[in-house]
Amino acid sequence: MFKQRLIAQLLSVSIALSPTTGVWAARDLATESLNLNLPSMGAVAGTELSPSEEQALGEEMMRQIRGDPAYLNDAETLEYLNRLGYKLVSVSDTHTYNFFFYPLIDHSLNAFAIPGGFIAVHTGLIVAAQNESELAGVIAHEIGHVSQRHIARMIDAQKGNAALTLGSFLLALLAARAGSGDAASALAIGGQAALIQNQLSYSRGAEREADRVGLNSLVKAGFDPKGMENFFMRLQKNNRYYEAAAPAYLLTHPLTVERISDMENRTRQLGSREHTDSLDFLLIQQRMRVLQETKYDGWLAVSKEMKQELAKEKDQRKKVALTYGLSVVSQKLNQKSDAIRYANQAVSLGGNNAILLKNQSETLFNCGSASDRARALQMAKRLVNNNPLSEMAVKLYAGELYALKRYKETLSFMRSQQAMTQSNASLHAINARCYRALNQMSRHHMAVGDMYLVQGDKRAAEYQYNLAQQANDGDYYTMSQVDGKLRSTRADIIAEEKAKDR
Repeated sequence: MFKQRLIAQLLSVSIALSPTTGVWAARDLATESLNLNLPSMGAVAGTELSPSEEQALGEEMMRQIRGDPAYLNDAETLEYLNRLGYKLVSVSDTHTYNFFFYPLIDHSLNAFAIPGGFIAVHTGLIVAAQNESELAGVIAHEIGHVSQRHIARMIDAQKGNAALTLGSFLLALLAARAGSGDAASALAIGGQAALIQNQLSYSRGAEREADRVGLNSLVKAGFDPKGMENFFMRLQKNNRYYEAAAPAYLLTHPLTVERISDMENRTRQLGSREHTDSLDFLLIQQRMRVLQETKYDGWLAVSKEMKQELAKEKDQRKKVALTYGLSVVSQKLNQKSDAIRYANQAVSLGGNNAILLKNQSETLFNCGSASDRARALQMAKRLVNNNPLSEMAVKLYAGELYALKRYKETLSFMRSQQAMTQSNASLHAINARCYRALNQMSRHHMAVGDMYLVQGDKRAAEYQYNLAQQANDGDYYTMSQVDGKLRSTRADIIAEEKAKDR
């Protein structure tokens, strides 16, 4: 599981970072007023990490997470989570962070934030949410932790512990946030395990603060505030009956009677409201049921469950979602005709939903005949024309063009999407594969370098730009681009090394 691999993957962070790095530099900033009638936890700003330092730490941790098999680089889910997340962020009082919301393959009920506004949601939590307001409530709570800078304060509070390196603290923090209390406490790095374990959970005050900030955002975004309360109360109930196997979320988010009471009072003041779950939420839930399984037996069990549920389901929109889920799982089981049949049925029942149309094109392309592939490509083209800002649609069309070995056409299309490509590692990867197929190695290595740069891995980017320079098979303009990117990346690496030495 994801949490069991964190220790090995993040050791490089622990070794690379120490208390002498620039993030420990003291600051003399004015105290910021929350003005939200929240419990006082001291100054939001002061000597703790700056937002830019938080961002740098978060990007380093994300580099490790993206390399883990549990990181689910799924366009549909990423697009949905970030649309939902930014709906909440847009009505919050935080405008400092570039938030990024992403799924991790794990059946446990968990979500967590790391420095810089990176918020993970376990697939198990998405599946377990009884409605969209519950999922939004958990995400709003995590946004509250970020906006109130609770992680920055947690790290800052440890600056006086000479035995505790920043790297080992972040290593344990991420292990615990992912739900691995045992892994975190087992960090015998210089005898620091006990010290670290005592500092990983959010304080009760921080939890109440995140609750209240999250509830405000939840209401402003049009969700039912009861969603947050109901989800946390269900966690508390499960914890009471299964105390030895508490939900992972409770390991670092203490749920007290006082906190539940405060949440209930706050919810009564705000008042409940009707919120109809979006079709996208229902579709993503079924998609997660499939994608969180990694073996044939798991997919077979999910397929059987979905068929039984579909036979009993009366709600039309839930029938659409289950039919879609059966198409997704049928592809995993290599049941091609079933996959196409369910995909077409889902579109017939659900209409012009982008996720349904994407699945219809993708299923027809992967499971159909040569003529089906041509039809699927036209579907993908229509989808991207109707959804020009959708990464999901762009990746679908580009991927189908590439699979048809229409490399030059793929690159031409990708150039038309340059604004999106610049900040998207997956789209840089498509460019890289096309250039490699065309044996344009300088462009290939430059695109791979761009991919690494977007992911925050400057050393890997530098290596690729150097390979691009050595290949030297591009025109004058291409090689000038390579030279410029290599110089710029090297300068950034040198500047960062100097900052660490200060």
